[in-house]
Amino acid sequence: MKIYKNLKEKIYLLAKKYSKKAGLDLPYFIKGGFWLSVGQFFSTLKGFILSIVFANFLSKEVFGEYSFIMAVLGIAGIFALPGMGIAVVQAVAKGYEGTYFKALKEVFKWSWLGSLFLLCFSIYEYFFGKFDLCLIFLILSSLFPFYSISGFYPNFFNGKKRFDILVKLSSFFNIISTILIIMMVLFTKSAFWIAITSILIQILVNCYFSIFYVKKFIENYGVDKNDIEFGKKISYSRAFGGFAGKVDELIISYFLGFSDLAIFKIVTLIPDQFKIFMKLLNPMILPKMVSSNISKKDLKTYFWKFFIVLVFLIAIYVLTAPFIFKIFYPKYYKYLWLSILYHLSFIAYLNILSSNYLIKEKSRYIIIIEYICNIFTIVSSFIFIYFYGLHGAIYSRMLIRLFSLLLTTYVFMRYCY
Repeated sequence: MKIYKNLKEKIYLLAKKYSKKAGLDLPYFIKGGFWLSVGQFFSTLKGFILSIVFANFLSKEVFGEYSFIMAVLGIAGIFALPGMGIAVVQAVAKGYEGTYFKALKEVFKWSWLGSLFLLCFSIYEYFFGKFDLCLIFLILSSLFPFYSISGFYPNFFNGKKRFDILVKLSSFFNIISTILIIMMVLFTKSAFWIAITSILIQILVNCYFSIFYVKKFIENYGVDKNDIEFGKKISYSRAFGGFAGKVDELIISYFLGFSDLAIFKIVTLIPDQFKIFMKLLNPMILPKMVSSNISKKDLKTYFWKFFIVLVFLIAIYVLTAPFIFKIFYPKYYKYLWLSILYHLSFIAYLNILSSNYLIKEKSRYIIIIEYICNIFTIVSSFIFIYFYGLHGAIYSRMLIRLFSLLLTTYVFMRYCY
């Protein structure tokens, strides 16, 4: 424990020392990013390990079928009030801890629409003779409301700022679920049983955390009804984005097949982990911008430093990707160039600075930008995948990122200058 404290103090002093040279508040980012990073590390590690197991022990067809099932389940999630978590964090932080269970009931209630959606998918697959998919979606339709509330507990602990508990619970779940899913892969090699195992372990473990375990930490049962309504409003806008984010996987499955979906998942897997890293910066960058009077001139300075960071991260993947694919994904090595090409579009995350500035100064424009980008995503995915197949799916994602960067930059330059 003493060694850990000494190491932490040394890191803090070094960060403080080089803050002026870097032009950034490094202690702030290190402190803010610690708990976020620990939790995300275990989640990313789980995804990486499972991807290696899937890629090496499952056929492309089975891996793609499993990915399709989880994509459909993800789209069903748009009915489960995806914005309610933000409202809960906000309410709990203000001391209205009873809002958590009120929100949980609302999510459970609305989730039955997701069950209906999955039931429709089951009927659709039945008429096309895909009885295995018909059965899995029928089972999922009955489990979905419980699945939708199973991952709700992080919102409570985020609001309470008890990140230590959150990391322990999420890490425990990731370890248990990883072991069980790997066992299913090795012993069954069936998309049906792998999907059922993934969902049941999520429900059994995380429902306990979300419904029963959090009660130990509730100090009052005050409810802020305004936050509940706020959560519903956010959910309506987020639902469209949730669908747009998964639409390319659906199109690939139906137009190209499950094997191409498996390739697409591997090609985009590691580059998308860099995207998660950028999302981790968001909750740190926004509060800093809001609390500090950062001018547009300062933003330009950050822009160039951020550009260097992005180029560095792109270079790292370009140099290491051949070894990663050769060692961990040998069956997919011939698609290496597509993964590298896709990662070049990572430069589009330069818009994280202008986006956060717009949230601070012109928040209504962010909502408009999101809607336009979601529409563009859906249209672009259909056109490019239909005409160019798997390559088109990658080109579409690259174009979407570039379009988002250009649109955000245009709005920033037009309305903030």
